[in-house]
Amino acid sequence: MQQTLKNAAKLFIIALGILAVAFPPNSDWIERAYVNGAYPAWEHFAVSVTAPVPWSLGDVAFLAGAIALVSRIVAFARAPRRRRSILNAALSCVAILALYAVWFTVSWGWNYARAPLESRVRFDDRRITPQAAVKLRARAVARMNALAAAAHAREGVPLDTPALYSAWLPAVMRGGNDWTPLVSLPKPTLADPFMVASGTSGFINPLTLNVALASDVLWFERPFDLAHEWSHDAAYAREDEANYLAILTCLRSPDPAVQYSGWFELFLYLPQARHYARREFVPLVWRDFAALRERNARHVNVLVAHWSWRTYNAYLKTNRVAAGIANYDQVTRLMLGVALDQRLLPLAR
Repeated sequence: MQQTLKNAAKLFIIALGILAVAFPPNSDWIERAYVNGAYPAWEHFAVSVTAPVPWSLGDVAFLAGAIALVSRIVAFARAPRRRRSILNAALSCVAILALYAVWFTVSWGWNYARAPLESRVRFDDRRITPQAAVKLRARAVARMNALAAAAHAREGVPLDTPALYSAWLPAVMRGGNDWTPLVSLPKPTLADPFMVASGTSGFINPLTLNVALASDVLWFERPFDLAHEWSHDAAYAREDEANYLAILTCLRSPDPAVQYSGWFELFLYLPQARHYARREFVPLVWRDFAALRERNARHVNVLVAHWSWRTYNAYLKTNRVAAGIANYDQVTRLMLGVALDQRLLPLAR
């Protein structure tokens, strides 16, 4: 009888996991009741709890799940043959996975069901043309060249995260949030060796909302990468939207190093010319391109990176981001199609 009740509880958890993942609420409910309803309370609680801790509580959550799975498998393997039950062991393992699926979905994953940013701001797809993209790329090149010397002069200066937050928050609010997100500094993570080997610059742990940046992120990448992960924390799950908000954040900053970070990353996401003459970039910019290549050649494992990005591509498509990892590059659409005011903030619809 007791085992029957346990199995019933496991089946209930599994059913919840399937419902949470397979049947997300509609985007109107997500925007009203989740993104601007329940999620802010959870985000404030999670960040308040995790911020003072010097390491990632997301690692603890992951390890707890892994230990629970391994313990169930070991218990099954060590049990006497007559007491073994493949069904009970399988239900236990699937129930643990389902519990984490519910945790992921309710904690953060429902943000994938949010309506696209262009539905909340003034967006005109007629502005998205090859000519406009070329013009934006030329502006990015010009700004990178103009800012390079001032940015490199601040290479050794620690990033002013409160100032970055001040530039970031208005863009997040203009994008549809009616609440003020809390943020924290990046946490060291056990996943760092994998991030370095796969070329992953950062991530948000969806279970605890910890932000992590790879240990080999370069100084001119850091402002953009941190603003990108903060945007995920603020309920912008789509990669193009997190990129867009991170770029606007950097361009709005008075710090030349932060501005340089934004223009540099924007340039990398824009459609590229086949060849660039040496004179098109100042030597400092070429040096930064070389630093990226050298870092990647030294750290990135091609097989790990290929597997990682294929897996993430499948993950994004599972969460209804049809473009998969190509969604990163769709920031070009937003940069060209969204109208901005004089403060580089999106105009509301």
